[in-house]
Amino acid sequence: MQEQLDHTRHWVFLGKLASGLVHEINNPLDGVINIIRQLRSGRLTAEQQEKYFDLAEEELFRIESLARRLLGLAREHPIAPVPTDVNELVEKAWFFVNYRMSQKHVTLRRDLARRLPRVKLDPGGILQIIVNLYLNAADSMTDGGLLSVKTRAGARWVTIEVSDTGMGIPPENLRRIFLPFFTTKETKGAGLGLAICLSIVEQHGGRIDVRSAVNRGTSFTVRLPRS
Repeated sequence: MQEQLDHTRHWVFLGKLASGLVHEINNPLDGVINIIRQLRSGRLTAEQQEKYFDLAEEELFRIESLARRLLGLAREHPIAPVPTDVNELVEKAWFFVNYRMSQKHVTLRRDLARRLPRVKLDPGGILQIIVNLYLNAADSMTDGGLLSVKTRAGARWVTIEVSDTGMGIPPENLRRIFLPFFTTKETKGAGLGLAICLSIVEQHGGRIDVRSAVNRGTSFTVRLPRS
């Protein structure tokens, strides 16, 4: 009976994963197809074409990011740490999402520490975390708002704090947000993002803390060891 139960759980897990993957891949692919059709129409100005190219790049990045997230969820997937400027990752992550942020009327406020020490980490993995936190913040601010990102260095940790002025997370959900497939998004999302973020941070020997208040906003703090 235990073997049958484990077998059933395995297939339920795979079914949820497949459903989430199909949804998350189809949406950006549909967007790219529509963009190509618009570009082929010949009715766009040079400025409009540039915006559509940026949007297509962002949608393709979403697919690439999903593949990275799935790799990050597997604990055995090795990371490749190199000395890295965390502030550069913060800026690069914003470059990937700034078009969507402008559409959602989200404003960025930076508070980046000067002379931040370079930290030995996997740049792709940490970039993935920052992008995910940015996008989650934007999704929580349905009518626009302020996204704040702050970096600091202490004796033990280098920290990245991403805060928003969105709807916040109810207390009953706060303990569940890092569980795989847990999501409160009704129309999109496989509920993998924060679970994978946690996995990547733990591979670095770090941690993620979260504070939230309903209708006031949420703050995620990523702590990465300096050594």
